[in-house]
Amino acid sequence: MSTVQTSPPDSDPRRGLPRWAWVLIALLAIIALVAVAMAVFGRQGRTVVLPPAPAASPATTSPAAPSASSTSPPASGTLADGCLGGVLELDQAVLTAQGQAPLTPAGAASFTATLMRWAFAGPPPAQQAVTAQQVLTGDATPAARRSLSGSKDFQGSAGTLNFNSGKYYVESFNGRTAVVSYLASAAPTVNGVPQGSVLLSGAVQLQAVNGTWHYHDLTGNRSIEDLQGVGVPYSGGC
Repeated sequence: MSTVQTSPPDSDPRRGLPRWAWVLIALLAIIALVAVAMAVFGRQGRTVVLPPAPAASPATTSPAAPSASSTSPPASGTLADGCLGGVLELDQAVLTAQGQAPLTPAGAASFTATLMRWAFAGPPPAQQAVTAQQVLTGDATPAARRSLSGSKDFQGSAGTLNFNSGKYYVESFNGRTAVVSYLASAAPTVNGVPQGSVLLSGAVQLQAVNGTWHYHDLTGNRSIEDLQGVGVPYSGGC
């Protein structure tokens, strides 16, 4: 009488699978457990790093960081004049603008436009060094003094800023000091050859001295793109 033994005594009925198959099953189980753990605990422990908020900027410091939602409020509904003091004779124009610009946000922005036309004109206005004594504050920064075109060799180049399509943004104002960002254009020439049109931006810090605005510092924190978005158009320019 013969018998058929399907499995030896005390043997594992799973021996029908080869060893490599069990190794593969174990690895798949471990991978599944790791994936579940990452989905549950990784999401709970994730840290999101946000950019720091821009620091507050007092009136005596550089302009505040750009803000797409901010606007530059004109004084009593009045927009700044981009050609205060006139077109020609920039030495006289900047002194006229200094005398006419009120100690208001719009007045500071108006004076800024004429101030930058005078400061960056090339060749420089004939009496710029003398006029600067009335325009600069007594403690004007080196950046403000170096910005005057009379301190540079233009080597045949010429041109001045134009505020016909210019914009401004009053960064800060307290009646005694003002920080005004500006956007202007220029069409420089070199030895009489046009070099095309360019956009320029910057910011000036003004101080009220004896009832008129004076030039204290030159900075340039805002980008051209930002000023195109948040800047207020001048009511007219030259």
